[in-house]
Amino acid sequence: MSPVVLGLYNAGTFDPLSSEMIIEKKITLILHPGRPVEARIVELTGQLIDTKMADAWWGDDSLKATFTSSPIDRRWNWSAREIEYEGRLLRSVKVAAVTGEGEESAVQGAMMISTEPVPSVLEPGKACLFVELLFTAPRNRPDLRRDGQPFVIGDGSQLLSYGAWLSQENNLDGRLRLDGSPDFVGWYAKRGLQKLDTDPIVYEGVAYTPMELPAAAAQELLAAWGE
Repeated sequence: MSPVVLGLYNAGTFDPLSSEMIIEKKITLILHPGRPVEARIVELTGQLIDTKMADAWWGDDSLKATFTSSPIDRRWNWSAREIEYEGRLLRSVKVAAVTGEGEESAVQGAMMISTEPVPSVLEPGKACLFVELLFTAPRNRPDLRRDGQPFVIGDGSQLLSYGAWLSQENNLDGRLRLDGSPDFVGWYAKRGLQKLDTDPIVYEGVAYTPMELPAAAAQELLAAWGE
């Protein structure tokens, strides 16, 4: 399937990515501590959200009955979520890292990414795609589990790499922007994203750190991803 072509950054209008043009990618996740698991990145459809997230994510038997502090995504409605950037909504798509097939399939992580570019801060005159809602399933978060059993890791890195790949395929050199949640700023930094010298984004009482993946770091991320 041919890469999606985004509108030019300064064109003023952009065509959204159609669901038929989501590019499925085969990936490998890890069942902690070291067993490879076949997976794929696919469109996160409303049906997947309804059947494999929501109650399926937060009602998993592996989770604690109560949490010390409520996860910031605990009450999110993924179907209704959109990317807001400087007072306007960006056209975007949702993707998921999925294991298994049919009734046995499971969403291990999910992400939303813009289909129209935003300005680069680190590289003026260039542009990025904007990433939002990059989260792993609650059962893959050790601090939320009660049973100490193996869980899947690697979905966050795979989804972030997919975002860089999509950016590269659309002539943006892999650049990404996002607002990092407090507990994951260090995680993003290890993958090449840099903090921006701009004010934090405060939403529902949580301060998010604006960050950007520059082109050079994106290429390193993609090289490690096998692209």
